[in-house]
Amino acid sequence: MDSLLQSSAVTIFGLAACVLVLSVSLLRNLRKTDKALPVPRASTPGEKEKGEIRPFKTPLPEPARSYKLELTEPKLYRPFRHGKNFVTMGIRKMDWNEWIEMDSNFVRYHDIKVKQLDKDIDAHVGYVDNEVTRLACFEVYEELTQYLTHRFPEMFSLKDGTLRNSVTKEEFPYPASTPKEAMATSAKLIQDDIALMVMNDDGQYHLDAGAVCLPGFWRLKEKFRMSLDTLHIEAGVPHYQEKLMKSMNRFFARMTPDQPVIRNNFFIQLDDGLHWSHRMGDEKNVNQVASWANANSKDLTIDEIHFRSERQSLRRLPKSGALMFTIRTYFEPITVIAQEPHVPGRLAEAIRAWDGTVSHYKGRSHWEGLMLPYLDEMHRKQEESGALDTEEGEFPF
Repeated sequence: MDSLLQSSAVTIFGLAACVLVLSVSLLRNLRKTDKALPVPRASTPGEKEKGEIRPFKTPLPEPARSYKLELTEPKLYRPFRHGKNFVTMGIRKMDWNEWIEMDSNFVRYHDIKVKQLDKDIDAHVGYVDNEVTRLACFEVYEELTQYLTHRFPEMFSLKDGTLRNSVTKEEFPYPASTPKEAMATSAKLIQDDIALMVMNDDGQYHLDAGAVCLPGFWRLKEKFRMSLDTLHIEAGVPHYQEKLMKSMNRFFARMTPDQPVIRNNFFIQLDDGLHWSHRMGDEKNVNQVASWANANSKDLTIDEIHFRSERQSLRRLPKSGALMFTIRTYFEPITVIAQEPHVPGRLAEAIRAWDGTVSHYKGRSHWEGLMLPYLDEMHRKQEESGALDTEEGEFPF
């Protein structure tokens, strides 16, 4: 997995290295379009030979066996490796049964999302008002409803035009009446944030819709309507133009609805703000872009530092052709993950392998003097206690 992509917790689109970072400002005057360019479509075996191509239909997931939300612990994603970390897209195939992960943190995430949506829905939900993007917003709600009611039937049910969540006791009209309602409702159903990339008539994919409630330290309005390349180039994402841009754009163009992928990344955060990192900037000051340049690491303690990891899925929606990203955040104190055998040593090694450009991009100077000695000490204690005698295993994330 690449050292750049692993680090960016502000990424909306990490699956193809589509990183939304903190230092870019709002790109204005992008021309809207009501016409989407053709996108690849999937076919079933034998269709091409018969001269017919039928629209792809998303497979129904199997019900999760013996599933209890409150007993399902969050997965321990640790997306960092020993040795040199190379810059790649870092994606892998997605099992349709594993599109959305639900765990015991659901209620906490849900309550934060609802609070943010109630406070200012326009700050967290937006869409470009054209035919393709409107269709994509409704399609997101449709796809999530189909998945959740089949994968987690004890929690979600659909009957007589009403989608019910047995955990939160919420009831939602189905289908939604507006694209905004569809996206806001979708945000409440899952722990993930959602972003939609739509191809415009400039031949590039643009961020044309989103439901983003747990970003960490960026605002949807700062990124809205930006193209894939603009998001990276204006942000100064390390190594993007020389190592990622061509392959990423080619990957996006060729992706079909039957080829969903996932990837993971990680980021070091200076506080415990799941929705907003207050040490990165003032959330209320919309004229200030939160960034490492404005970060406040004064009097930082090891107990404040958090490990923020994302599991991101990418798939092409079969009806609209839009690319849908889900961004699921996992958030833990660094002092918690450092208790796991092998983790502090491997994490410290991965950080020290970053080059200067990546280290600057990740804000390493703000926390390395405190965190790296702590990780080294925890690694030493694990060596002395025999905790490292256990097999480390493989780390595919």
